[in-house]
Amino acid sequence: MTTTPTTLQLNLPGPSAFVWILGFFAVAWLASFLLGRLTRRIVRLSSLSTHGRVTSPERARKLQVLIGSLITFLAFVIAILASLSLFITTSTLIWILGLFSAAFGLSAKPLVSDLLAGMSFLFSNTFDIGEKVEFSIAGINIQGVIEEVNLTTTKLRAPTGEEYTIPNGEIRIVRNFSRGKFSTVNISLLIAAADLDHCLEVLKTLGEEIYNEQSSLVDRWQVLSTADLAATKVELNLIARTALGLGAEVKLRLIQQIQDWLRQENIQLID
Repeated sequence: MTTTPTTLQLNLPGPSAFVWILGFFAVAWLASFLLGRLTRRIVRLSSLSTHGRVTSPERARKLQVLIGSLITFLAFVIAILASLSLFITTSTLIWILGLFSAAFGLSAKPLVSDLLAGMSFLFSNTFDIGEKVEFSIAGINIQGVIEEVNLTTTKLRAPTGEEYTIPNGEIRIVRNFSRGKFSTVNISLLIAAADLDHCLEVLKTLGEEIYNEQSSLVDRWQVLSTADLAATKVELNLIARTALGLGAEVKLRLIQQIQDWLRQENIQLID
C-alpha cells in the first residue's frame, strides 16, 4: 500500500548536479531549435495542399508559431522536471505535478476548452480568414465573414457591420458557405391545369438545351408538380443547381428564357 507524501522530500546532490542541469537545458534548446525549423518546413508544404485549398499566410504563420511554441514548452518542461528530479524524490515530484494539474484543470476549464478548440480549428482548417460562415451557438445562428482566428477566440464580421468575438469552446456547429459545391435555384411557375402536359414537354426540351448551352449549370433542372385533378391551376417548381455563387445571376437568365419559350408556345403564366 502506497502512502501520499505529506512533506517535501529533498535530495542533496553534489556540484555535478548543476552540470546535469545545464546539459538538460542545452538539449532542450537544441531540440526546440531543430524541431522548430523542421516544423516550419512541414507547415509550408502541407499548407499548399489542404483538401485542394491554399491556406492563408496568416493561418500558416499561426500554425508555425503554435507548433513551435508547443515544442519549446514541452522541451523545457521536460528539462525542468529532469532538473527537479535531482533535488526532489520521484514520488514527491509526481504528487506535486498531480496536485498542480488538478488545481489548474478546475480553475482554468473554460480557458482550456477554448484553447483546445482553437488548436483543433487551426489544424483541421474548418474555416479560414475571409470565408463566410454561420455558427450555431446555444440555439442562436450567427452569420458573417471570418476576420481573425486565435487560439481562444474567433472574430466574425456580421453582414450589418458589427464584430462578434466568439470563444472557440462555444463553437459546435459550423456552416461554411465558402466551401459549398453548388448553389440552388428555385423557380415557381403558375399555369392553367389544361396546359400542364404541354408545359412539361416544353420545360423538358428547354432544360436539355439550356444545360448544353450554359456551363454554369451543374446538372439538368428538375420539375416538381403540385397538380390536383380537381384544380384549375397548377404550380410547377423548377429546381436547378449552378456553380457555387452563381445562383442569383443564373436565376434571372433562366426566368427570362422560360418566359420567352412559354410565350412562343402560347402557354400563359398566371399571376
